[in-house]
Amino acid sequence: MTVIDLGELREVQPEPSGTAPRAVGRRLRLAAVLVSTLLVLAAAVPVAHRAAFVLPAPLGTSVLLYDGEVFLHDPTGDPTAPARLSAWTIPTSPRARPVRRWQTSVPVTSGSGALRRHGDVVLLSGATGRPDGEYRTFAYDRGTGRLRWQRAGGGETAGAGLLFTEYGPQGPLTVHSADPATGRDRWSVSVPSAAVLYRSAEDGVDRIVTVRPPDAVEVWDARRGVRLHGAQLDHGGTPSDTGFDVVGDLLLTVQRSSGRLTAYGLDGLDRRWQVPSTTPASFGPCGPLLCASGEAGGIRALDPATGRTVWQDARWEFASDQRGGRAVVSSLGRGGWHPLVVLDVAAGRQVADLGTWQLVQPTTPDGRMLGWRPAGAGRMTVAEVDVAAATVRVLDVLPTVSGDCRTDAGLLLCRLVDGAFGVWRLPR
Repeated sequence: MTVIDLGELREVQPEPSGTAPRAVGRRLRLAAVLVSTLLVLAAAVPVAHRAAFVLPAPLGTSVLLYDGEVFLHDPTGDPTAPARLSAWTIPTSPRARPVRRWQTSVPVTSGSGALRRHGDVVLLSGATGRPDGEYRTFAYDRGTGRLRWQRAGGGETAGAGLLFTEYGPQGPLTVHSADPATGRDRWSVSVPSAAVLYRSAEDGVDRIVTVRPPDAVEVWDARRGVRLHGAQLDHGGTPSDTGFDVVGDLLLTVQRSSGRLTAYGLDGLDRRWQVPSTTPASFGPCGPLLCASGEAGGIRALDPATGRTVWQDARWEFASDQRGGRAVVSSLGRGGWHPLVVLDVAAGRQVADLGTWQLVQPTTPDGRMLGWRPAGAGRMTVAEVDVAAATVRVLDVLPTVSGDCRTDAGLLLCRLVDGAFGVWRLPR
């Protein structure tokens, strides 16, 4: 374990401007006494160490930062050999060292692992290196690293449970709700379906939508496994050219050949509206509106009640989640670094210009959004981005950072130029 003086994150204060007045006579003697006194006091106070914590990690390591803990999925150098999973606690004192609480061998091959935390288990999903290339999820005890359970599939958070989808070789698709503590089924249901869509709430999936060609759609409660609604849709498309999406309380169908976007109420599957949609797009909420991103390379905001276009702007694409009715968007077609602006998503109005940054999305709901950009000579400027207030506050300039950053409520973790991970505490 190594501790390297990389600099503790701190708010950078602007330097005073102007020329200080010349001290003469009595003022000069008084200043000398004050300086002498401060030197004596400083000698009696411990010096604050500007230390950052470094976690050794080879290239190809997957990392999860969550509530002050770090989990590393390390490759072994052999793509067919088991990798390693370790758990680290980051200390609050700059003089202490990170503690590796446990390390265990895992069957998920290097480079394929996806890490998540759910309650008191750490979930590692990925390919196992078996000839069939099966994708599995392994649940490890967060405190000890002991393997609790494993099962096929990736799994989706659904409140207190996890959802796994099993595709049979010939039979219907089966959705399982698993207990995160044991991996055992809480309930399962077979659905004759060609496609499954999930609607997510703040705590995970709460609705399952199944689609069976040509037009049969069912809506299920993802927390209880209960069928809520079923209907034959009248969108007029064919199975081969129809795409489906779920946003808020709407089920959207897009007929690519005819260029029609149709909306149905998720509660009852009643048809709400139909409007032209000529280019592929992804859909998501825009405050009170429904946004189509990617149409003509920009954003189109629709009234979810009528489908009417409220505003449209071909200059932007979304770069952040929305907070306080605002979102950060970036300009298109300008390489890897984009100027960022804050939009009022209800009106499409530009609120502020933030300058050129790359955003670091928080890994926890209470995490802080950060921005970073190169500062030259291998250094990186770090700033806090307040989306709701439309402001950027520079925190510090860090050396030896290459990127690949993530943050939670109290920590910033970034890849260093040598491949290891640096961890800094965020100022309050």
